[in-house]
Amino acid sequence: MPTEQIVTRYIVDELLPGGGTASVAPDTSLISTGILDSIALLKLILFLEEQFHVKVGDREVIPGNFETVERIVSFVDAKERVSG
Repeated sequence: MPTEQIVTRYIVDELLPGGGTASVAPDTSLISTGILDSIALLKLILFLEEQFHVKVGDREVIPGNFETVERIVSFVDAKERVSG
């Protein structure tokens, strides 16, 4: 399954009210819409580290890396290339 689908499914199933009945577009701002608050961000980071075997450093936890699904996918892909 492509990274975008994995990340989107996690966000929909675990972070959105209504679970599988909701949706999120790849370019939707997860921060300004309130989908990603501090607790949800921590959960997402743990998921990304476990799912994709990457390590997210403290300095990488910035809005630019987690603003949208597209940015999360780019971030994960870059981390995988470096560690891979």
